[in-house]
Amino acid sequence: MKSPTNWEFFKQDENKILWVHICTKDLTGIAISLNKWWKTRYPEYKMRVVSKKEFEQVKIDY
Repeated sequence: MKSPTNWEFFKQDENKILWVHICTKDLTGIAISLNKWWKTRYPEYKMRVVSKKEFEQVKIDY
């Protein structure tokens, strides 16, 4: 799923893991936005920030 805030995520329900790929090189402010979004929307999930390659592999493996 693509987000207007420059990251994409994949939710793995069985393990309660939220896989996140940050899609921009300018990280100014993104950590705060991402953390707030995660804590508000998916507080019971663990978040893993991964590279594009890892992100795509997780989606394929699931």
